[in-house]
Amino acid sequence: MAKDPRILVVDDNESLVRLVKGVLEREGYEILTAFDGVEGLELAQREQPNLIILDILMPRMDGYEVCQHLQADPRTQNIPILLLTVKGQLDGEPSSTRTHAYFDQRIQERLEGFDTGAIEFLTKPVKSRELVARVKGLLWLDAG
Repeated sequence: MAKDPRILVVDDNESLVRLVKGVLEREGYEILTAFDGVEGLELAQREQPNLIILDILMPRMDGYEVCQHLQADPRTQNIPILLLTVKGQLDGEPSSTRTHAYFDQRIQERLEGFDTGAIEFLTKPVKSRELVARVKGLLWLDAG
């Protein structure tokens, strides 16, 4: 019997980590956790998870830097990365403040994530069903 896929969740918000861990464990995934970029990078290199869910704004090393290190390391360069963050959020602010510059900045933040190696991007707060659907899709693509 195959082992359950292992997912590494890296975020400095402990309550979010607990929430994501609970949602994904109910789906049968093994969850590893880290609470800053350095710890997450070390755990990814040591444990070789099937997927990494990574915040961008974290202490010690931000998510963009973690992505760059993961992509540069042959042991981790093929692990799919899902960025889960408030950065790049396109809603939540009054529509009157959403200028072209606002949308351009949000798009640039997303593109930076993709340029550093992420293949999926979700904004906080994320709906549990959407998170599960994206995780399943990424793990299916990775297995194919």
